[in-house]
Amino acid sequence: MEGRAIPRDERTAVAKIARAGRGGLISVADAAKALGVAPHDAAVRLGRLARRGWLRRARRGLYLVLALEVEPNRPTTAEDPWLLAQKAFSPCYVGGWSAAEHWGLTEQLFRSTLVVTGAAVRHRSITLLGHEFRLFRVPKSRVTGVVAIWRGRDRVHVSDRERTLVDCLRDPELAGGIRHLADMMREYATWPEHDFKRLASIARQFGSGAAWKRLGYLAERVWTDERSLLAEAQKRITAGYVRLDPGVRRRGTMMRRWRLRLNVTVSTSEL
Repeated sequence: MEGRAIPRDERTAVAKIARAGRGGLISVADAAKALGVAPHDAAVRLGRLARRGWLRRARRGLYLVLALEVEPNRPTTAEDPWLLAQKAFSPCYVGGWSAAEHWGLTEQLFRSTLVVTGAAVRHRSITLLGHEFRLFRVPKSRVTGVVAIWRGRDRVHVSDRERTLVDCLRDPELAGGIRHLADMMREYATWPEHDFKRLASIARQFGSGAAWKRLGYLAERVWTDERSLLAEAQKRITAGYVRLDPGVRRRGTMMRRWRLRLNVTVSTSEL
């Protein structure tokens, strides 16, 4: 650290940066606009303030602004991991188990925030500013069709109930496994807002052959009255077999009706 004292001009810069930040977070681009300087100059200034202890680097090009009265180098964390995720991994949205927690589809708590991102990320698990993130990279074209919700003064993107289920049917790992996904599906049917027609529409847009196979198999067990949904799932079955839960190595027995390898037991009593 270059020293605890902060010159008046730097204090003014920190104040401008803080006002321009969202949730205490500031990017190089936003800092450049706030300070009226070129991005390169803004990056240099942010780096200098970070070395002095008045900012904390989250990752390249993104910093947490510390309150001026906070002692430099004191351990700090971003207040909202969802806002941090949107700033750090854009384009992205909060999905899977984290979205399920938000919408009341599960009572199970996960330590990490699950983020579906179209950004080039090197690791699937990362810790930033004291928050754990689980990252699932997808093509940018799939980082669409989600909703924006308010988190304090800012809006962040999250998959709604139907999109969350479809994403998890496509990749059960996003739900924490197929058994947990089955529980989420059962809970979904208890909500007055459930909409199976919309779920089918989302599955047509963002699903996959494997997603329809898992949807048909699980719907027969948790949504037995949804005949039209089951009929559509049957029509959309593709060639080849997939594992019911790709996260489980066991091959399982083959089920011709849904073209699945039943490598996990999901009984009605469990649901």
